Amino acid sequence: MARQETAQLNIRSAFARARVHEIARRTGMTATEIVEDALRGYVSAAPAVRVGALVRRGPVLVLPASDGRRVSLKEANAALDAARKREP
Repeated sequence: MARQETAQLNIRSAFARARVHEIARRTGMTATEIVEDALRGYVSAAPAVRVGALVRRGPVLVLPASDGRRVSLKEANAALDAARKREP
């Protein structure tokens, strides 16, 4: 039997859990719909600030290469494949 791949989010905040269930009862929406709707409307209060030596590459902060060298996608994939084939 194939394993079903489903996304899951665990809410550990008692306030958030109670508020979602309260909104669900009043609106007839599911908890998932409420969370998705809230996230669609979310706008960050402030832009992300630089953290130490990290630089922004799209939505991700990364450490820049010390020698300024860029790694191509082909090189990265080859390195990952080689690492996966190593004996444990």
